[in-house]
Amino acid sequence: MQLHGLPNDILPNIDPVTIIILIPLLDRFIYPFLRTRLHLAFTPITRITWGFLIAALAMAYAAILQSRIYASGPCYTSPLHCPAGKLPDGEGRYAPNSIHVAWQTPAYILVAISEILASVTGLELAYAKAPENMKSFIMSLYLLTSAGGSALGILIAPSARDPHLVWLYAGLAGLAGLAGGLFHWTFRGGVDGVADGGREVESAEEAVELLEAVRRGSGSVEDLDRRERV
Repeated sequence: MQLHGLPNDILPNIDPVTIIILIPLLDRFIYPFLRTRLHLAFTPITRITWGFLIAALAMAYAAILQSRIYASGPCYTSPLHCPAGKLPDGEGRYAPNSIHVAWQTPAYILVAISEILASVTGLELAYAKAPENMKSFIMSLYLLTSAGGSALGILIAPSARDPHLVWLYAGLAGLAGLAGGLFHWTFRGGVDGVADGGREVESAEEAVELLEAVRRGSGSVEDLDRRERV
């Protein structure tokens, strides 16, 4: 892809910058707006599910973009490795395919959003639901999943080569979407039916009311439930 003067390391930095910007916006404005104005209980399970789905969308976008890269000259399905793209400078360099590198930006932004919804929410949920004397252990188990993801990345790395990248990204998109669907189906009656601690709710409005009561300092959901039964 053509850099047009942009440094190579600027694109990977879009991910952490997006995370730094969006986490306060989501926590202070978007999540409260969904709860108070739209009366949507954007529960942890729903957030994590959307994290999977947005990750799938990011990979689908990458697959489409890669197909456009392969459709662009001079090297088409062999970027930086074809006689037609060899530069006449005597240094053995090749011209990149004629598509701007900035088209990768949406993929990094979508990945950052998916990390916020899935990973950050998962960390919060693991810490909140773990027993007091096991919080560090549960958090370490949760973070161990990152090692599993890295191991899977090592396994599929040999397949990340031209001209098969479109199928690689499309496969990752399908797997992420499938994982999100299975996750939501597995836990749809679990945390989604519990508002921060054990009481089952029947509607989004009731979940919102319970969460707001806890945030106002009325105690835990278990305390509220006990007071209503007395």
